[in-house]
Amino acid sequence: MIQRGFTLLEVLIAVALFSLLGLACYRLLERVMHSDQRIAAHEVQLRQLQRALGLFERDLTQAIASPLGDDPSRRQALIGQPDNLRLVRGGWSNPLHQPRSEVLEVGHTWRDGQWRRQYRSPPRRELETPPQHSQRLLDGINGVRLRYIDSQGEGHDSWPVASAPLSLPRALELELDAPGYPGVRRVILLPGFEGDGDA
Repeated sequence: MIQRGFTLLEVLIAVALFSLLGLACYRLLERVMHSDQRIAAHEVQLRQLQRALGLFERDLTQAIASPLGDDPSRRQALIGQPDNLRLVRGGWSNPLHQPRSEVLEVGHTWRDGQWRRQYRSPPRRELETPPQHSQRLLDGINGVRLRYIDSQGEGHDSWPVASAPLSLPRALELELDAPGYPGVRRVILLPGFEGDGDA
């Protein structure tokens, strides 16, 4: 009985085929892992954007017609520019019944690619300056634009626009380019009255 083995050429062809198959599998695995990393990074960016927009919307929907503590005229409840705004909001829960107000003075600024939120309790006495806290909500922000919409539906680049005391816009429009999400646009309705007792 004659035993026949593999020739050198057959062995080389088999090794080459297995090498090609291994390389293809490796490239497929690398592509899947790269895609998974991109999806995870995109998910983190979305979560950060949702958190920032959620805080911003909550501050606006709880805005109240109360004067800002550092406004000497005591006539402004919201002061806004195209890249920043300050307002007074209620609804700050106090479950431990600490000696503090349930009202907050809140500011949002978009500068140097950062979205920051500042907040503090309003001063309880004249010449009192409560400590201000700051949060960095989002990095990599570009092209921010705020528009303040009055009761007639007209958009303005700054607020206040009328002489009515403690006026609030009916809505606020925010446009920005966030990391992974260019062209984000939100229109947020405020509790919505203009002037003290006009509603």
